[in-house]
Amino acid sequence: HQHNTAKSQAIITAATGGTAGRQRGSAKKVESKYILPKPQKTDAPMLNYIFDTFSTANKHHHHDQRYGPHFEDVQRVGQPTNMTVQAGSSIHLNCRISLLQDKTVSWVRRNALGENALDLLTVGLHTYTGDKRYKMEFQYPNNWRLKITNVKKDDEAMYECQISTHPPRVIQINLFVNAPKVMIVDEFGDPLQEKYYEIDSTLQLSCVVRNVAMATSVVYWKHGVDVLNYDVTRGGISVKTELMDDGANSTLSIAKINKSDSGNYTCAISDFQNFTIVVHILNGESFAELHHGAAAPTVPSAFHQQLVVHCALLSLLLLLLLLHAPHQPYTLVHR
Repeated sequence: HQHNTAKSQAIITAATGGTAGRQRGSAKKVESKYILPKPQKTDAPMLNYIFDTFSTANKHHHHDQRYGPHFEDVQRVGQPTNMTVQAGSSIHLNCRISLLQDKTVSWVRRNALGENALDLLTVGLHTYTGDKRYKMEFQYPNNWRLKITNVKKDDEAMYECQISTHPPRVIQINLFVNAPKVMIVDEFGDPLQEKYYEIDSTLQLSCVVRNVAMATSVVYWKHGVDVLNYDVTRGGISVKTELMDDGANSTLSIAKINKSDSGNYTCAISDFQNFTIVVHILNGESFAELHHGAAAPTVPSAFHQQLVVHCALLSLLLLLLLLHAPHQPYTLVHR
């Protein structure tokens, strides 16, 4: 009986010990599963910062932007935005920032001359460029927008809105300017600088506008500062304009012109987009008289033109007679 009892206790002890062993083994296995490597530390604070950042990068990656200054338009970060505007217009470049805290917002322009050709435009609410067309125009609550007035073709560049973090956070905007072409042209389509008319004739000027939608716009004609489109006092003035999707063709006609019709004529679609030529009205004067005695050919009248033609015909006739005249033999006389 004692033998059987001891045997039973041994079996129980063995079973208990085995179970405990298995439990300890299991506990060891579970504990080892959650053991993490100790973060690496060095004597260099910046490296410690990098290691700490790296060790938590995967764990908190989707929360990083919530705890510091960041752009609201996340899709614009790292991907330049293209923006096309019309020359002469006023525009805003938006830059919405959340949780700016103690950081500063700056706008810079990266010129086409090279990557390092940067122009500082604004810092905070202050404008640092000498060009008065540029201005920081903050829009509550968080839009640090850059305003550009009367945009020109030269304003084409890459613009960057920067937050003064380390390294700086940046969004980029590629600005493209669609500059219309406005020209007063001759019958061949070449631009004119000045034009001459005789008194009592009809003045006719042609203006072409390109690279701008003109479906709802107007082409203005001016003599000096006077708008001719709606002139009802002078009489004999006609303005005909063909508007197109990409421009316009406009013609100004003035009947029975006189000396008072000379001067500057301007074709315009805005205060900043125009083209001006000088019109001279002649009453038999010569170019030399017109230019204060400068040597220049006279303006041929109808009589002068006929006289030139008759002289040319007579010269041609004489040349033909000489060519067809009989040749006389020459005789040498010895004395």
